[in-house]
Amino acid sequence: MTRACWFRYWPLLLAGVFGSAVQAAPYPNVYGAPPEVLRSTDWYRQCLRVRNQQPARLAAENKTGDKGRCDAAGLYYDTLNLPDASKADWQRVHACAARTDAHGVLMMLYANGEAMTPQFDLAMKHACSMQSPVDEMRSRVQHLRRRAGGEDREAIDVCDDASTDLRGTCTAMRERQRDKSRSNQLATLTRGWNSKEQLGLEMASKAVHYFTQHRVDYETDAGSNATRLLQLDVQAAELDQFAADVMDAEGGKAPRYSEAEFASLDDKMNALYRQFMLNRPASTSYLGTIRKTGVEKTQRAWLAYRDAMELFGSIRHPQVPGSGWRAMLTARRVKQLSELDNAAAGR
Repeated sequence: MTRACWFRYWPLLLAGVFGSAVQAAPYPNVYGAPPEVLRSTDWYRQCLRVRNQQPARLAAENKTGDKGRCDAAGLYYDTLNLPDASKADWQRVHACAARTDAHGVLMMLYANGEAMTPQFDLAMKHACSMQSPVDEMRSRVQHLRRRAGGEDREAIDVCDDASTDLRGTCTAMRERQRDKSRSNQLATLTRGWNSKEQLGLEMASKAVHYFTQHRVDYETDAGSNATRLLQLDVQAAELDQFAADVMDAEGGKAPRYSEAEFASLDDKMNALYRQFMLNRPASTSYLGTIRKTGVEKTQRAWLAYRDAMELFGSIRHPQVPGSGWRAMLTARRVKQLSELDNAAAGR
């Protein structure tokens, strides 16, 4: 699935965590053990204790208002990252979460007291309403009890107690926020740039996103149990590095390499690439689903990224030799190809 598709369907993927299905769900909404086993546990009793809790201000959870679709989780994290979120901002989050039965978001709102006094019993009720495996439900209930008792003063997040099933979704949420943060940082940085400089950065940004998606699609083993986590880590690392490179250059730390240094790195990269493409993977290879055709496509995308970055540099930082940008990116590509070559050889 491409990055664009992942974020398009992101609200749907969160439905089982932050929202509920149309049909009535069990309470506590837990799976993985028979009810007769769970009834004797402390966390189960805590869920039953708060089952009939209702918000003091019913208007805050009024579901009869705007019937338009909304993404409660996205709205929550966007608001959380606002530098000066107002009470009205948080009320919009609350209204959206209540309208869509986004129990995870409601749990965080009540537990953290966003624009309200914390209400831990209501937070507990919504925690117990989230579809979760037993261990995750137990951990979340215990976490809320520590928070309510003052033992844990950190703001609670639905992902704090996430099980393996939920970690990929939580990582995707965090990457979504990081992507927004990167975009905001670069937008702030480029205020006052002329149109040619902004166009150069836009072209470099498109090129790095294209290359990054190729790395995700073709140079990450899709057969791993942690595939989505690995893909998101690869994506975040590349895009974080791009933003850091742009900001470093603005701070007077543009890359400085000679043409001779670039030529040496380029020779090393080409030798590694040829070696990987010519040699058969060893029987102990751990490339998994990675194929040479995919690496070839990724290499082409990388070359386009390298050229776009050099062009941007020549526009915004004409005093910096192009060899600096080329060598910096080539050194990183050497490392990536070395890892692929080691995987193919089973090293």
